Amino acid sequence: MTILSDFALPRDKRLLKGLMGRSFDRLASAVRDVHGTEQIGYWRGLCQVKRGRSLLSKLVGWWFQFPPAGFYPRMSVTVLRDRVGEVWMRAFGSHDIKTRLLPTAPGARIVRECFGLVEFDLKTGIQDGALTLDVVGMRTLGIPTPRFLWPHLTAEEANEGGWFRFDIKIDLPGRVPLIHYLGWLEGSAGKAERAI
Repeated sequence: MTILSDFALPRDKRLLKGLMGRSFDRLASAVRDVHGTEQIGYWRGLCQVKRGRSLLSKLVGWWFQFPPAGFYPRMSVTVLRDRVGEVWMRAFGSHDIKTRLLPTAPGARIVRECFGLVEFDLKTGIQDGALTLDVVGMRTLGIPTPRFLWPHLTAEEANEGGWFRFDIKIDLPGRVPLIHYLGWLEGSAGKAERAI
């Protein structure tokens, strides 16, 4: 199990900025806005959620408390920064998910996301101003999980017409669909013009 006191935010108060260095500045403005939280940030928007239909997908989705499939016209994200990292609270209607993001080695461009007893190391990348994330490590109860059990993640966060757009698809090993989020959040990067 991760001991949070072992972590400390890099000198820059923005978690990803501290991990990505100058690369952070190449991200689109709406992405920098959401990941540039120094104390607290709040965004509203909408989201479409698709869930895998296999029994295994349903069991894993229940374990991680993923939201049910459906369209969420009132979705919100709250980000709280503390001395060890960031707490991300996502509200899909009345369904909430809370995870914690922690830094790893400065310059490694890897952020750690904690879902209770399970942790994922996510390698950050940039493609045409969008932030991409790939799973490069996983632990359960602090014990490294064999690679063949890692989920497959396709994640992109981008700027679309002044909105922060996220497209996150997670499959279980064997490319068994688990969950797919597609949504938009209001950001400060220009006037949001997307018709919703």
